[in-house]
Amino acid sequence: MSNPRTVPVAPRVALFLGCIGLIGCGVALMIRADWGVPPNDVMNTGLADRLGIGVGLASWLTALVAMVLAASLGRRPRVTTFVGGAVIGVAITLALALVPDVESSVAKTVLLVLGLGIIWVGVTGVVATDVGAGALELIMLALADRGVGIRVARWGIEGVLLAIGVLLGGEVGVGTVLFVVGTGPVLALTLPRPDARLGA
Repeated sequence: MSNPRTVPVAPRVALFLGCIGLIGCGVALMIRADWGVPPNDVMNTGLADRLGIGVGLASWLTALVAMVLAASLGRRPRVTTFVGGAVIGVAITLALALVPDVESSVAKTVLLVLGLGIIWVGVTGVVATDVGAGALELIMLALADRGVGIRVARWGIEGVLLAIGVLLGGEVGVGTVLFVVGTGPVLALTLPRPDARLGA
């Protein structure tokens, strides 16, 4: 018997893609704030500089690697995960083209706070749609499947990404620290239980 609470797939996919786009926009805002980006994007900015490519393209490459790792841990990516990886790269590229560089500390603070909030909302929405988590969220959930707490799993992932990003010369700053410290606790509070997700 079907669950009457289940939301049809089409609107969930639309919401998933919208939330992925939000994450990309949040990353772009943090880049424009120039006070550090999330660890994954520390790696992406460093990779972009090393290879002479855009941050959006670098994000596609790292997403593919993350999907392979998640699959090896038992969380196979869905089609929406691949599509989401492409969407986030496009969103970063477009948002960077639309949002200008800022100079004042107030403007930088606003962009940083907005970027962090938008990313956290986006990640929560992606998981809630239950149509396929992002690549990093798949790794986080795979670790959670093995009994690792969400906070610990996220902190571990962010720590590894940050270390790689620093070695590549990526953009590190106070925003990076806030993301690393805040993401685990925020997601532990905001991520819905499996039976409360839109596809439950």
